[in-house]
Amino acid sequence: MRLGYILREALHGLGRNLTMTIALVITTAISLALLATGFLVTGMTERTKEIYLDRVEVMIQLDDKTSAEDPNCKSKECTEVRKLLEDAEGKGVESVTFRNREQSYERFVEVFQNTDPQLVEATSKDAFPAAFHVRMKDPLDTSSLDPVRKLPQVSDVIDQVDDLRGATDNLDAVRNATFILAGIQAIAAIFLIANMVQIAAFSRREEMSIMRLVGASRWFTQAPFVVEAVIAALVGAGCSVGGLFAGKALLLDKALKGLYDSQLIAPVTTNDLWVVSPIVAIVGVFFAAITAQITLRFYVRK
Repeated sequence: MRLGYILREALHGLGRNLTMTIALVITTAISLALLATGFLVTGMTERTKEIYLDRVEVMIQLDDKTSAEDPNCKSKECTEVRKLLEDAEGKGVESVTFRNREQSYERFVEVFQNTDPQLVEATSKDAFPAAFHVRMKDPLDTSSLDPVRKLPQVSDVIDQVDDLRGATDNLDAVRNATFILAGIQAIAAIFLIANMVQIAAFSRREEMSIMRLVGASRWFTQAPFVVEAVIAALVGAGCSVGGLFAGKALLLDKALKGLYDSQLIAPVTTNDLWVVSPIVAIVGVFFAAITAQITLRFYVRK
């Protein structure tokens, strides 16, 4: 009986303040959607790192003289580099592969002939130096290559992890931006909840006073306002979850299909949404209930 009364009063209260209720639902939905997006981007960033860390290499390029004159790595300069790398295989280096200038060009053609044939056509066969392609046991630790970096016949050391860091830094920036926007929207939602509860309590102040005089507890008279906020937050959470699923199916999957197929970034899966959805819903309900309760504590003294 008491629960039925509280639910009826909460629903009536939402109907009486319909405009504010709609504003609260929209603000809550946007805030929770942004929060969920931040969580999803965080997970996608971590999985993207795993994809790249499994295949990143350090490319040690030899100078033009060695590249042009030594296609089989027989010269003193080339064998010196090879020996240092092979000696480091027990100290962080997993594997070493040598590609001469011609093999480097063939690899370039293999990678880009279908995606960018004009680039292949415009690139000279002598554009690429001979290079050692090194796989590290821990791609984030390349300290075992330090002796090689100092050799005069080494023209450049290209660490693909640096490119990975740049890509993941961009994803981290997107994540941070969504969390900041979610925080701003959450503050707006908190003020809307507080305002809605104050207006509802003020409009029913006489009814609450009478109920208190006849013995109703503080909890019983204030519970409908808390339930109002919780229901509005639940509706907002439902809207945010629906928006996330719709956005993934209609926009995200289509826009990023090429990147997913090329394994350039990890996909956001439906399972990710199912994991995140209850978390953001619980967060929304919790903050709505706490905000309403605190507001009533300060606003309703009796």
